[in-house]
Amino acid sequence: MCRALCLAYCALGILVAACASDTATPGAPTATPPATLTPPPSPLPSNGATPLPTRSLFGPGALLPYVTQTGDYVAVLAKRFNTTEAEIVAANPGLPATTTLPIGLPLHIPAYYQPLGGTPFKIIPDSELVYGPAQRTFSTAAYLATQPGPVKGYSAFVNKQQRDAAATIDYVARQYSINPKLLLALMEWRTHALTDPQPNAAPFGPLPAEARGDWYLQMIWVAERLTEGYYGWRTGALLDLELPDTYSVRIDSYQNAGTVAVQHLLATIVPREQFEPAIGPEGFAATYRALWGEVWQNPVEVLTGELTQPPLTLPFEPNRIWTYTGGPHPAWGRLMPWSAVDFAPAGVSGCGSTAEFSRAVADGVILRAGDSTVILDLDGDGYEGSGWVIFYLHIAEVGMVQPGKRVKQGDPIGHPSCEGGSATGTHVHLARRFNGEWLAADGIVPLDLGGWVAVRGAAPYLGRMERLGQWVEASVVSTEKNRLYWVP
Repeated sequence: MCRALCLAYCALGILVAACASDTATPGAPTATPPATLTPPPSPLPSNGATPLPTRSLFGPGALLPYVTQTGDYVAVLAKRFNTTEAEIVAANPGLPATTTLPIGLPLHIPAYYQPLGGTPFKIIPDSELVYGPAQRTFSTAAYLATQPGPVKGYSAFVNKQQRDAAATIDYVARQYSINPKLLLALMEWRTHALTDPQPNAAPFGPLPAEARGDWYLQMIWVAERLTEGYYGWRTGALLDLELPDTYSVRIDSYQNAGTVAVQHLLATIVPREQFEPAIGPEGFAATYRALWGEVWQNPVEVLTGELTQPPLTLPFEPNRIWTYTGGPHPAWGRLMPWSAVDFAPAGVSGCGSTAEFSRAVADGVILRAGDSTVILDLDGDGYEGSGWVIFYLHIAEVGMVQPGKRVKQGDPIGHPSCEGGSATGTHVHLARRFNGEWLAADGIVPLDLGGWVAVRGAAPYLGRMERLGQWVEASVVSTEKNRLYWVP
């Protein structure tokens, strides 16, 4: 880290030590006027002419000005500012505490200092991280065809078939719901893989040992890190960045999820002394601007205020018995968010076949069907990165519904199976996205299937479905405690 930043860290450390007794137990907001700390403006232009905002010192519980961003809600703001939900609501009467907040809402947040604060510079908006509305017209294949670099000639064996470069990138982008332009920009920033015609078997550059493998497996590892950073910040589970040599940086309280996702990835792949320049205006952000323009001009909203799930039903036929085999767990990949739940038809052993169908949980249009995946578009606009979509996984290829079909709630989607991903038994894996963002099953917008509401457990795949004071426990073994039976 640069000397100036280290000095700032030391100053913060001294202040925290002096106020240790106050910061240990947050008290009521003080009567002092709002502090001089101001929300960060848009990121620096490429010429670096606009100075970054400074972070002024403030006393415990001082009211800091904050303008809400896409996806904010009270509980996560309390974690980022090291305060409590009750104090935020008390300082902002009438603030809704149980839903996403309107974007651009001015607040005053009683905050308590944390040491080692990170940069306020914002790299990309949230809409440039998710596979959402901002990517509607982008074609990976068309873009790669215009570039002289070797990436366009790559291929990979993905989910039982060989795919060219564009199809491989799009597979990762769609399954993880990550902007393909971000994956391309990371390759260019690390190795000039888009513009340098020299062959390169590792377009993402040197990665940790755990990421070794072909370029497709490297991209999977990168997507996992981006996902962990984005949803970690969104939910308040990630507040610090861990750098090499047990060095830690507290993420700036005003940051956005898209920027934190990139910071989290770069913290694992660049040396500590290169981290600050890498996440600054002339680091990765400069490459991103050069490729895709000034993305902070009119960024697209991802999560809207007071977001509410449309009515959904259980994904199987009424008057049938199925089992709840998986509580909230990752929708795709191995990390966050815990957006998916699993259901299996009763009486099926192991990976046996079944005549039962997984059903449409709402009216909509089938946008994508293949790779054991079905995407049900609820708004019918023909694009899976906008509005509400339902993600089905482990759907058997035989008997699968066809893309373009308009379905009604309860219509067959396909047979549950073990196909696609990792599965120990026949089941259907179900998750939701809004504007390309995965929504945690037990998060600020709870997963509600016909009145059955998902509740997370202590670990992935554990938890309950609750309805009217009754519940079923998730278990891979079919018992009376995890059987679901419903009547419309």
